[in-house]
Amino acid sequence: DCCQIPESPFYLEGPGGGLFEFIEHRLRENGHMVIVIAEGGGQNLIEEHLREMEHKDASGNKVLLDVGLWLSHKIKLYNWRIRPTQSA
Repeated sequence: DCCQIPESPFYLEGPGGGLFEFIEHRLRENGHMVIVIAEGGGQNLIEEHLREMEHKDASGNKVLLDVGLWLSHKIKLYNWRIRPTQSA
């Protein structure tokens, strides 16, 4: 299983494997997995794609983007890309 925290940035794909490769391995090994993302985790990845969406709350704090929805979408796209004949 996997726990992502902001203090330990992660990447989705890359040399030596990324989160997608880890997910594939864990699913082959166990048939299931749990991903936990702490508040602020993965923000660097989302911001690469959505730089213009920096919002602040009433106190002036940066509003964090929903990494869970974003990551779920990315995992589905990755799964479709490597297994295009199966429905997502």
